[in-house]
Amino acid sequence: MIEGVAQATPLLLLYLSMEIKENTSLAPYTTLQIGGPAKYFVEVKDGEQLREAFAFAKEKNLPVFILGGGSNVLFADAGFDGLVIRPLVKGREVLTPDVEGAQTSGVLVRVGAGEELNDVVAWTVDSGWWGMENLSFIPGLTGALVIQNVGAYGQEASEVVESVEVFDTKENVLKTFTKEQCGFTYRHSIFNTSERGRYIILFVTLSLTKNGKPNIAYKDLQNYFNGRVPSQEEVREAVIQIRTGKGQDWQALPSAGSFFSNFRLSQNDFDKLLAHIASNFSPERASELLVLTQKIKAPSDDGMIKVPAAWILDNLLGLKGYLHNERVCVSPYHALNLINTGRASAADMLDLFRHIRQLTHQKTGLTLVNEPEFVGFKPEELKRYFALE
Repeated sequence: MIEGVAQATPLLLLYLSMEIKENTSLAPYTTLQIGGPAKYFVEVKDGEQLREAFAFAKEKNLPVFILGGGSNVLFADAGFDGLVIRPLVKGREVLTPDVEGAQTSGVLVRVGAGEELNDVVAWTVDSGWWGMENLSFIPGLTGALVIQNVGAYGQEASEVVESVEVFDTKENVLKTFTKEQCGFTYRHSIFNTSERGRYIILFVTLSLTKNGKPNIAYKDLQNYFNGRVPSQEEVREAVIQIRTGKGQDWQALPSAGSFFSNFRLSQNDFDKLLAHIASNFSPERASELLVLTQKIKAPSDDGMIKVPAAWILDNLLGLKGYLHNERVCVSPYHALNLINTGRASAADMLDLFRHIRQLTHQKTGLTLVNEPEFVGFKPEELKRYFALE
């Protein structure tokens, strides 16, 4: 035993170049501030340490969970009975010379997946590189851009990602994926669908432009600028103010961000929904939704019609500000944010999740899909929470 480590809590295990903690609470590593202990926990800084971490897990026959910024996950109260790896690969590098007066209008930047996303967005805006300003003030790390095809206010990661460097846990090698190989769709990529768990993001190369134009087609931004053409800095500041006004400051209100995905409906299903709303709520509500959907089209919609889940929960069901118990509630600012009001458990959060899903299904026929990943729960637990009665 290493001197000074024997009495440490949690226990520190020396494994080659890393310190692996034992029985580490996961709550402080998540924006929800919820979660029991990980049996083992380690932070890694490069591909070699990743190899070592997976060798440790294999040696002890442990399941592995990769934890990024903790903004899109809900850990069980029992924690995770395995190894949680938190990659913190840092670094920012300009690959295309950013020379004043150069003919090229684009710039390529390579960013470590462990860099704070909001800091990276601020860096690109300060540098005058367009393409990420609408993604301001989103919690989490840069690696999540690729995994979830992060999008907000009419802008998506798939529009700026050039390539991705990953560690292949199956073949134990480093690989590079092009944008096309990432398989981007709405809030998805191969990294959280067909190849979930296999690849760990190390670096993301972004293709930005020096001579961009503001993307303010999204309703909230249209209303904010009221016909005025803003600068890039003004777009970023507007997004920050809008998100803060909706209670989406993860530092002030512990949440996982948007807890539910927006609905993507075929034209036929959308027409049925409008008829249902007109019949069971009012024709005015149906017309309001029809107008709204025309203003929030995104590049990855692919002919589908996006219906904002927040509009359903707020305008139809009146759930904004709903207090489920003293520990969890629907944000009074934005209906997609479920808030830990203090001392909430994972069970508390999933009770609220279940209530909202069941009510939505009963009133509209729509089935809400969770955005955060639920980790450490037993299958029978999740079956109960996902049941639609």
